[in-house]
Amino acid sequence: MTAVAQEKRCQASVGELFFEHPTKFIAALDAPKGVRVEYIEGTYYVAPPAGDQHNNWAGLIYSALLTSGEHLARTTNGFCAEPPGAKHVTGAFIPDFLVLSRTPTDADENYRHAHDGWYPSDMLRLVGEITSPSNHRIDREEKYRTYARAMIPVYVLIDRQRQLAIAFSDPVDEGADDSHYKTEVRVKIGDVLALPDGLPPLDTSVLT
Repeated sequence: MTAVAQEKRCQASVGELFFEHPTKFIAALDAPKGVRVEYIEGTYYVAPPAGDQHNNWAGLIYSALLTSGEHLARTTNGFCAEPPGAKHVTGAFIPDFLVLSRTPTDADENYRHAHDGWYPSDMLRLVGEITSPSNHRIDREEKYRTYARAMIPVYVLIDRQRQLAIAFSDPVDEGADDSHYKTEVRVKIGDVLALPDGLPPLDTSVLT
């Protein structure tokens, strides 16, 4: 998630909103450029622009993914999760870096148009977050569960506070409280992180 100097949190469930969909509520906020608004586990998170190190690290990882041949690597696209069987949207999120599973189709672009600029989360092969002092718990807990519930195959967490790079895989959707990843691989930042699902290893020495 985006690094923040101060994070504003407002509890709001979908049923309490006057808008029909979280992405419409976010669009209606008309947040200033650079400010991210995400919907995670029934909570809206508003974060100001990230700091330089955070943005630099996201750019370095994005470049490393491209260099390794992952031409569907991206940064800062927004995605909406509506898992099968869920009664409502379970997440609207903007990963720090990501790898798509496909080039957007006409159907994906139609979904984006209908959802105020947010693509469907089933396009995602990998999502990644870089922690900051104010939001590391969200990346480790709420976003971890949200990504697993959306069945995103790989979640890479760059934990600056613990100086760890972690790859989670094999997601299990067991609802809001218990969704998780069965497999976890972690290395110290500076080492090579093996990625599953046929993805190339991530050399985190670019961050040192």
